[in-house]
Amino acid sequence: MELDITQQVFEQIRKSNKILIVLPQNVLADGLATALGLRLFLNKLQKDVLVASAGLAPENLKFLPGAETVTSQISARKSLVVTVDTTVKKLEEISYQTADDKAQIYLKAKGEEFTPQDLSFSTEKFPVDLIFVLGARSLEDLGRLYEQNTDLFFETPKINVDNHPDNEYFGQLNLVDITVSSLAEILAGVLQKYEQQLVDQDIATCLLLGIISSTRSFQHVQTTPKAFLKASELVVLGARQQEIIRHIYKTKPLPLLKLWGRALARMKILEDEKIIYSVLTSVDFEKAAATASELLPVLAEFIDNISGHKIIAILAEPVQNSERLLFAVNEQISAEKFKESLGSGAQILNQDLGNYKIIEQNFENQSLENLEQRLLEVLKK
Repeated sequence: MELDITQQVFEQIRKSNKILIVLPQNVLADGLATALGLRLFLNKLQKDVLVASAGLAPENLKFLPGAETVTSQISARKSLVVTVDTTVKKLEEISYQTADDKAQIYLKAKGEEFTPQDLSFSTEKFPVDLIFVLGARSLEDLGRLYEQNTDLFFETPKINVDNHPDNEYFGQLNLVDITVSSLAEILAGVLQKYEQQLVDQDIATCLLLGIISSTRSFQHVQTTPKAFLKASELVVLGARQQEIIRHIYKTKPLPLLKLWGRALARMKILEDEKIIYSVLTSVDFEKAAATASELLPVLAEFIDNISGHKIIAILAEPVQNSERLLFAVNEQISAEKFKESLGSGAQILNQDLGNYKIIEQNFENQSLENLEQRLLEVLKK
């Protein structure tokens, strides 16, 4: 009898020993928390699990169990295997020596010598049996982890978990549900359906954080009844709701607060167009002891505290000779058309903030004055 997709997912898990969970380069709270919850669940099934992303994990999520294990590197190179037929001739000794341009391996047999006919060569399989990809519209969203390991991603079975409507369905199995608010909802349903008793307090906390962060604590207009239901089930399973709220809403890093204060002080409003923007120089980042990782949280603070604007933009110079433009575009505006108006280099990030799509554009060795003028021209259009 044909298995449903949940049964197929766990059949793949059953056959796998080493499992990779990979996140997009733009790490979101929902994706990271869901990945850590899935890691804990798979560990209970005695699986060897690695969580990886080319991006940086948000500082306020470091309290989650296993957050310190997330890596930005994948060691996925195959090895050449030299097989010696010892059916007749028995191996007595093996040694090797290396030089600048070659390496030599010495095989000594007991009695009659080995010949080339006694040897065969092969390539071992990748050291990963299964890949979970969480929250990526396409494999390209994974950034350099995909670029540097394309063979791994093509040759290894993939389970694609996502809730974006433009997902490319690149997995052998695709857990794509565009009716849910978060990845955590998808995985929570799958894990509970498989074996709910394995979902402990830590796993439930990770999954609840994913739901809370994606729904902006259930304030997002697209929050569904399913999100409330799944959240309540996770609380019953022991999810630590108050701990989540304290870390992601009530505790904000001082560099973020300082940078947001500077952004507010420099805020400019184009009244007729319901547009606001701010400019942050490298001096602002230095005085706030902040880095580029604080830019998206600053944009999120604008969205949470200033309503009724079609576009919110930040022009930033986090380090010398490196400038970034970040736009939060209200759902009333086509993000795709807006991106096209920016020209080459602009991209829609794999992240929504409330009712806003986020668009980023990077520059090098351009003055903030010229970029601000360009920003104004684009906004006035």
